[in-house]
Parts: sequence; structure tokens; C-alpha cells
Amino acid sequence: MDVDMGYFEGVTSSSFKTTDDGRRLFFPWGTLGRGYVLASEDDYRRLRTQVKAYMVAAFALTLVPNLLRAYVLAATLVIALIGFYGVWMWFLLRRLDVADERLSFKESMTSQARAHGAGVLWLLIVSSLVLALGGLLVLLAKPDERLLGVAAIAFFGLCAVVFIRMLILRYQMADA
Repeated sequence: MDVDMGYFEGVTSSSFKTTDDGRRLFFPWGTLGRGYVLASEDDYRRLRTQVKAYMVAAFALTLVPNLLRAYVLAATLVIALIGFYGVWMWFLLRRLDVADERLSFKESMTSQARAHGAGVLWLLIVSSLVLALGGLLVLLAKPDERLLGVAAIAFFGLCAVVFIRMLILRYQMADA
């Protein structure tokens, strides 16, 4: 599995859970909301594919304007994508039964750790640390860009911590 699809597979997996009795649950708002029961394995596979496609498209649609420094367009696209997702979920969730289970933060992270794979997690850790270091360089070299440097250090430092935690969870699963 190539790196970018492994990444999106990992992010997508954080929205789904299989219960001890084999039911497939969907958590459209992650750990912040309730889950919904998917009626069949086909429904599960179809929705998982759709959610992953949405995430890939959303990433691409927001990345390109940011690379071109068209920040107003990027912000507009983010708002439109959030709106699209909200409408999509409104139509979808009306047809699903509410689950009696919640998704814990640890379950979400464990699911992502399992789906990402060790190689992808190592790549994400190294990339996050390099970008945090870039923030430090901005902070030191461009005092007038101090806010950008601090934001990069904070954001990518937090990303590195999360990815390190996922890697630890992955190794703990392998030992169990």
C-alpha cells in the first residue's frame, strides 16, 4: 500500500468501529458524537470507500489553493467542504439507527495506528519534526513572522506527539 493511500486509510478508519458482537458502527463526528449502526457489510464497505474518497478530494481541493497562496479560496473551499459533509451526513444519518456505544479517543487512535502501518507512522513523525524545526527556523530567522513560527512549532510538534503515540500503540498491539 502506498504512503498516501495508507494515510487516508488510517484517517478513515478512525470513523469506524467493529463491536464485540460484530456490528459495524460509523462515527461521522469521531469521538465527539454518537455512532450509527451500519446494516450490512456492503453498507460498511461502501460508506468507508465514500468517506475515504471525500477525505482525499477534500485534501486535494484545499492543498492546491494553499500551495498557490490563494488563501481566501482555500478558506472558502474548507467552508464549502464542511457544509457538503454536514448535508451529506444529514441525509445519511436519518436512515441509520443510533448506536448505544461511543468511540473513545484511544479506540480512534488505535484504529488509525493499525491502519497506517509502522512505515507511514515513522514518515509522519519525521515529517512533523522537520516541519516543527522549520517553524523554529522561521522564529529565529524572521522575527516579524514570529506568530507563524510559533504556530508551526505548536501544530507540528503536537502532530509528532500524536504520531509517536500511535506508533507506541501499534507496537503494543504487536506484542499483545
